Amino acid sequence: MRLLAIFAHPDDEVFSCGGTLSRYADEGYQVSLICATRGEEGEIVHPDIDSDSYPKGPKRGLLRVDELEVTCKALGITPPIFLNHQDSGFPIEVGLQNPQAFMNQDIFKIEEELLNHIGSIQPEIIITFDPHGMYGHIDHITIHRAALAAFWSAGSVMQPAPQRLYYPVKTISQVEQMQKALAGSSHSNLDPKRFGVSDDSICAEIDISDYADRKRLGIYSHRSQFGTEERIDEMLDRRPDIFKFETFVLGGARGGFPAHRLNDLFDEVGQQD
Repeated sequence: MRLLAIFAHPDDEVFSCGGTLSRYADEGYQVSLICATRGEEGEIVHPDIDSDSYPKGPKRGLLRVDELEVTCKALGITPPIFLNHQDSGFPIEVGLQNPQAFMNQDIFKIEEELLNHIGSIQPEIIITFDPHGMYGHIDHITIHRAALAAFWSAGSVMQPAPQRLYYPVKTISQVEQMQKALAGSSHSNLDPKRFGVSDDSICAEIDISDYADRKRLGIYSHRSQFGTEERIDEMLDRRPDIFKFETFVLGGARGGFPAHRLNDLFDEVGQQD
């Protein structure tokens, strides 16, 4: 069976659901990753990486591609597939100044690009961002819209069509805990009621404790974005929850869906009449 994760930038995959991707790859599933951009507008925070040597644009994008490829190896998944769009940057005002930014592209054309890959990969399961894009990044929201559309259009490129669409999410209480753990950072002011979900919204809780080391290595690999291993460890030690379980809500399903909370995203997939 096959799982396809669809995200906007290098590093989205490992924080969103890196443990889940690694677990299914280890269990013999084909796990593929589509990344819409190369993260060309991301800031460099590692003190040993000279940002002047990797200016925003193609050179910084190449650096982040290298990091993502290392992350995929650490997680045990196939090499990333890029859609070759330009990172819109953050905050949204950056992308508004760039007509080529991902946020400004035709959503139907992005859907078509995704459908071409879905037809080749033939996934039963697709994972992408929730409607709020985790924390409101416009590129996250854009890829969510395109992936949601592609999920429901996928019957035109594969049969049977993908069975389930999942969004990795945090509960309201988890976002509140994250605010405290990341006090002073750009993510410490997230509104839990907007960017978290109620506990009863969760449809799947995946145990990733056996894959915590792989997820940590995957995070280390995005060193330009998160800094030294010591800095990363300090940050992660304040959030031990991200190495225990990854939680998901259901974005869409074909056929039936189990009534209980799942501990396996593939539970009963392929068993519908």
